[in-house]
Amino acid sequence: MNYPLKEILKSLKLLFISKEINTNKRELSTFKFFFNKVLIAHNSKLGLKLFSQEHPDVIISDIDIEPLNGIKICKKIRKLNSKIPIIIFSKLKEEKYLLAAIRIQVIDFVVKPFNNENLIYALNKTAKHIVNFGSIDIRLSNNYIYSYKDKTIKTIKNEIISLTKNEYRLLEFFILNKEKTLTKTEITKFLWSKECITESAFKSLFLRLRSKIGKDCIQNIFGIGYKLN
Repeated sequence: MNYPLKEILKSLKLLFISKEINTNKRELSTFKFFFNKVLIAHNSKLGLKLFSQEHPDVIISDIDIEPLNGIKICKKIRKLNSKIPIIIFSKLKEEKYLLAAIRIQVIDFVVKPFNNENLIYALNKTAKHIVNFGSIDIRLSNNYIYSYKDKTIKTIKNEIISLTKNEYRLLEFFILNKEKTLTKTEITKFLWSKECITESAFKSLFLRLRSKIGKDCIQNIFGIGYKLN
């Protein structure tokens, strides 16, 4: 399964630790584009407090932060969570900081000023880390949550609903093509390859999936196909 970067990160919570009161608008807009929620701490004390209270999924920290620098903050965080992805920002590419960052196994060390390409590259590495070492949860339009790992749906009432193989394959196909309207031919080819499938079986699968994830999550575009809202 090739997980789309935006969909992996969009259900996650980011903690950004930076002493800059007026966080770079370009950075912040990029963070908000990729993450479901962005928490900002302007000092190390607040950063550690938010980490304990909010349980973020990803950490991005400047080195130049007080009273503890970014490396020391992340060392404390790493002791509490050995797998959380960490990205370090620094205005200086000093060897002592690079070596310290390697020791705490950061995802990337990004030297400022940087362009969006460098930031997105670091976020892409973060997404791959989550795929390899964490669980991936996708929030649907009605706030139900799909777990790639468990192949289940969690409702807003915290009920857990299991999906059959064809149900979760169909949902994952929609997630991978979220911005696209899929035709019946494309869906049939993906699910059943060259195998013949009856109209009733096709409709039955859609009805079952809709009943589990919410009927409004999949939109029927009349005469064209289907789209995930």
